[in-house]
Amino acid sequence: MIKKEKHRHPAVAPLAVLALAFVAIPASIPYAQPQAIAKDDAARKRLVEVAFKYRGVPYVYGAESPKAFDCSGFVRYVYREAYGMELPRSARGFYGVGLPIDWKAAKPGDVFVYDTVGGAPSHVSIFVGDGTVIHAVSDGPKTGVIVSPLTDRYWAPRLIAARSFIAATAPALTAPTAKPATAAATSPGQASAKVAAEEQAIADIGIVIPARKADFVDRIPTQAGTSVAFTITNGTGQEGVFTVLFFRVDPKSLKLEQIHEERARLAPKAALGLPPYRFDKPGKYKLVVKDSWGDQRFVREFAVTAPSR
Repeated sequence: MIKKEKHRHPAVAPLAVLALAFVAIPASIPYAQPQAIAKDDAARKRLVEVAFKYRGVPYVYGAESPKAFDCSGFVRYVYREAYGMELPRSARGFYGVGLPIDWKAAKPGDVFVYDTVGGAPSHVSIFVGDGTVIHAVSDGPKTGVIVSPLTDRYWAPRLIAARSFIAATAPALTAPTAKPATAAATSPGQASAKVAAEEQAIADIGIVIPARKADFVDRIPTQAGTSVAFTITNGTGQEGVFTVLFFRVDPKSLKLEQIHEERARLAPKAALGLPPYRFDKPGKYKLVVKDSWGDQRFVREFAVTAPSR
């Protein structure tokens, strides 16, 4: 069953020195608001045609070009090409603007927002009609710009909102969803990574701490200059204090250079939303999650690449 509006952020309080709460997007940001430019089917058809031009383009975190897209970059690029509209650069941004509509009443060209990380809007797609959406996807059997049915077993239960930027009226919203689990923070840790403003958080990645150690190499690269917001969920089945560490791998010595540390107490299934971090230097990085004994529970390796030209 598809979740219905409304969505709430978890009340988390990471205590690293540079940790910030996610900030709501101010109304003064000059994004396009809903416009009566597409009352006729031809205008909506135009947007869908533009979207399908890029079907099959690969996924790269932070990318927004015909060579590569991430989810919000794809939606924004399509709207700009079709209508010259400037829309947000993050899924959280899409959730905060536009005209809220009931997903059941969506028309081709409307935007769907999803929570894939367990506590925040983190993915967007374009509804194209006939029970399908087109979007840029980073995980699953197929990645890049693909078409998915609304009934998809992964995406359907994660749909949290629908937004229109080309409508004049909207039907009433449906009932709110349940509040996500929350986390209680402990003492502060060392912090030296650059914390980005909320609007720059253009990539949201969810991580579940497993009961047994797991290593994961992300085959999707991150474009340099991209801000990434990680959401850590306790999947161990037990309450615990966890430490999250960011490292950059020195390209010559291969030694790990610590760039940030964050610590929090998490109940089972509780989620910790980390502030967005901007990765400016190309290279290899690691995110490591340790338990209270100092044992590694999860290691995620990912690459930051120079922007495509």
